[in-house]
This record gives sequence, C-alpha cells and structure tokens, in this order.
Amino acid sequence: MGTLILGIIRTAVQVLAGAGVMNLLDTFIKPKVGPTYYPEPISPGFRFPKILWFIAAFVVGIMLLKFIGKKLNIKLLK
Repeated sequence: MGTLILGIIRTAVQVLAGAGVMNLLDTFIKPKVGPTYYPEPISPGFRFPKILWFIAAFVVGIMLLKFIGKKLNIKLLK
C-alpha cells in the first residue's frame, strides 16, 4: 500500500511541475515572441474540481483493479 501511495504522490508532483513550467512559459516567453509563434496560452490553468475528479477516478480505478484481482484470483492485481 505504501508503494501505491508513493506512486500516486510521484505522479502528482510531476503533473504539478509540468503545470508550473507551462505557467512560466506563458509569463516570460509569450511577451517576447509575439502572437504569430505563441497565439494562445499553453497552460490550461488551475482547475481544482478537475484535479479532484482526476484523483477520485484514479483511486476508484485502483480499487476496481484490486476487486477484480481478488475475484479472479490474479496475484498481480491483488
């Protein structure tokens, strides 16, 4: 269970780091290159409900895989 939580935390940190890089590009690069090369923001913005939905779907998926692993007696999914 600890490995699973560590994997979730590692993935979340990578996603948030990617969002931070996009925000930096929008802030510092866009004013310098002009609208022809950079017409719209790269960053989708921070949407808290969407992040919560992603985390909930991830947790439900893991629980579903564990349930299937127990019912079908698959050791890899237990």
